[in-house]
Amino acid sequence: MEHNGSDRVSDKVRDLASQVGERAGSAREQASEAARRTAARVGDQMKTAAERVRQTGPRVEAVVHSTAETIADRLDRGGAYFRERQYEQLIDKATRYIRQNPVTSLIVGVVSGLLLARKVRR
Repeated sequence: MEHNGSDRVSDKVRDLASQVGERAGSAREQASEAARRTAARVGDQMKTAAERVRQTGPRVEAVVHSTAETIADRLDRGGAYFRERQYEQLIDKATRYIRQNPVTSLIVGVVSGLLLARKVRR
């Protein structure tokens, strides 16, 4: 009879662990998708900024134009970085850090949330 009760507890623990794993996976996917959307927007905005700099460049002196072209090239490269999703390695690194340092990560998250809530209220 005791064995049957411990089996039920074990089953419940396994079910709970499975649910936690599923929710963590879902949260990771949602965060990853949000990061993809944000990165795509940032990449597009940087490309737009590069185009504006290039349009403005010819109307100014040659030295300034050269500087504008350099800035535009760097903005293009930065935009390509975000559009090509090379940032996903950062997501993996962040996930590993959180798994290796759950208490620190939780504290950082709570403090960040409190600071953000305080900033939003003002």
